[in-house]
Amino acid sequence: MSQNSTVIKEIISHFKSDDAKVVLEAIKKNRKEGNAISFQALLELLKDTDGPNVEAAIIEFLYDLKDEESIPVLIKAIQDEEYSFYQSFLVATFWQSAIDGSPYLDLFVKTAINGDYMTSLEALTVVENFDSAFSQDELLDLESDLLEAIEDMEDGDKKVLLVSLADVVRNLPIEGE
Repeated sequence: MSQNSTVIKEIISHFKSDDAKVVLEAIKKNRKEGNAISFQALLELLKDTDGPNVEAAIIEFLYDLKDEESIPVLIKAIQDEEYSFYQSFLVATFWQSAIDGSPYLDLFVKTAINGDYMTSLEALTVVENFDSAFSQDELLDLESDLLEAIEDMEDGDKKVLLVSLADVVRNLPIEGE
């Protein structure tokens, strides 16, 4: 465990408390002193909690995320079926917070294709906010995936989102141009 492992162990321990006040205080403490290990425990708490105040505090925490070390943990959670109920919130973290998801463009496109309407909307918003350049091959492959999904899509509202996402992907900056 990294620096100040006693504090991290305490935070994680308090996440498991039956007392919502203790859990909420641990979330606040994690904001100041947490690391990737406590962040993973926080996401597990999100998945397991029944408390609306705890859930809201975790989502607020996510939307204020600044730690780039949390990105791999967050990406893993987006891909994990156990977090499917919270997938739209996890995806939204990338445009709500100060973290860069552009290296995961393909994940956001695939998540938009396979996710529900809200997840697709959040993925579209994430990709719209990218200011990185991408390889032309990657963009062409993703646009092709989107066009195929659009052709097969029956949900009219989601189809509109995917058409918009295809347009955004088509207009992303290309490396070297």
